[in-house]
Amino acid sequence: MGTVYLVGAGPGDPGLITIKGMECLKTCDVVIYDRLVSYQLLEYVNEDCIKIFVGKEAGCHSKKQEEINQIIVQNAKQYESVVRLKGGDPFVFGRGGEEIEELLNNNIPFEVVPGVTSAISVPASVGIPVTHRGVSQSFHVITGHTKSKDDNTLTDNYEILAKMGGTLIFLMGLSNLEQIADNLIQNGKDGNTPVAVISNGTRNNEKTVRGTLHDIVSKVKWEGVVSPAIIVVGDTAALQLVQTKRKPLSDLKIGIIGTKEMREKLEKGLQPLGAEVYTVCAMHLEETSYVHQLQEEMKNIEKYQWIIFTSQNAIHIFFDKMQTFQIDRRILNKIKFAVIGSGTKQALQKYGYIADFIPDKYTTKELAREFALKVSCEDKILIPRALGGSEELTEILKENKFEYKDISVYDIKGKLTENREYLPDMDCLIFVSASGVNAFFEEMKALTIELSENIKIACIGEVTVEAVKKFNKKVDIVASVSNIDSLMEEIKIYFSNYRDEFKIGENICIE
Repeated sequence: MGTVYLVGAGPGDPGLITIKGMECLKTCDVVIYDRLVSYQLLEYVNEDCIKIFVGKEAGCHSKKQEEINQIIVQNAKQYESVVRLKGGDPFVFGRGGEEIEELLNNNIPFEVVPGVTSAISVPASVGIPVTHRGVSQSFHVITGHTKSKDDNTLTDNYEILAKMGGTLIFLMGLSNLEQIADNLIQNGKDGNTPVAVISNGTRNNEKTVRGTLHDIVSKVKWEGVVSPAIIVVGDTAALQLVQTKRKPLSDLKIGIIGTKEMREKLEKGLQPLGAEVYTVCAMHLEETSYVHQLQEEMKNIEKYQWIIFTSQNAIHIFFDKMQTFQIDRRILNKIKFAVIGSGTKQALQKYGYIADFIPDKYTTKELAREFALKVSCEDKILIPRALGGSEELTEILKENKFEYKDISVYDIKGKLTENREYLPDMDCLIFVSASGVNAFFEEMKALTIELSENIKIACIGEVTVEAVKKFNKKVDIVASVSNIDSLMEEIKIYFSNYRDEFKIGENICIE
């Protein structure tokens, strides 16, 4: 019998989940989630975590609460840690109480991890305080879609609501907006009362429409506002206490195709610039059957004068295998190291070694060309690298009569994540390897998903660029130097110029 954690995911922005909620996600065996949860949060679960979607999918009916209850119970009986991930807070119209009642009936231990409720945080994100001195001393949260058994009218007492002071906050009420406005006016609420409707709150596609009870319905229809949305009624809805200064990549959705290490670096660099970052295709490393060849070469490593590393992954695997095979690092004392760029240089330094050779231009071709010019062809070379690595390296070495051992110690494979649902709205995709390009487009083809022609493509390295072109796609952004920092700078410059050209976001401030 395991423990069930009812975790509030917050209002939408994945950064607004609590620290305790995030820790539950990182350690759980099963996560049960619905459509109001940001799929970005699923990136933090373990690779072997079971992910169960219980929300509404296109063309399908949403699961009934009774079904969800049984799914939670069944998984709690099989696994040690089960997270029931719910949008906002589990107890604010989230039916968390019903799920707990079912757990109690089955004697299943549980813990509630409260979340940031959208009722307060979403208005705050657009500068609307639900209480404000001299304006509103109270707020009231009302469900916007509760209906009676006999008809489609809302069952809330509008005679009382219309006479209440303070701020009225309706959750899940967009489809009933006209009924809500009419009922409030008919029961005495001034038709000029300010109203704000906030769609996709706290996300970078957040949209706010402001008006009054008289005109908010027509304005929302004109703007094409979609659910999920929150309706704020009261004098505070007229306030807009926000900074007008925006960041370089504000409002941009960027998808990443890469390993966890690469994804984390890109997130740390792009999120402070205002971008919302999604892992679209998660790449993972798999050792090949050729690793045993590396073990044999390590036993006789003294015969080599150089080891060439073309990736950080190769460095990590090499030193990990030295430890696994219990090979004393002191045998490397006379070995020199060549690396492809600044990232691999830093990775090598973490193991206590300084690179002896780095090409002026961070490409495999340039590495091979410069290496052949500066190193004696009598030196023997070991090259542990990825399966399907660039043939330019070995071809140039062969042309210059070098003796080398090329071992494919790992392969990179990928799978589309739940974030693929956000692809239609994305502005840019980042590819950092040819293997990532191949995995992404093959998965897209298998799932018959078409990539929008409007989405921009950013790449590191010419090999990656050529891989994209093979799928008949245009590359818009290429790193001037083949590393993450250069790529992020090029993305920043590109979208700044793009916005200037099309007069988008004229108040953007490049920092």
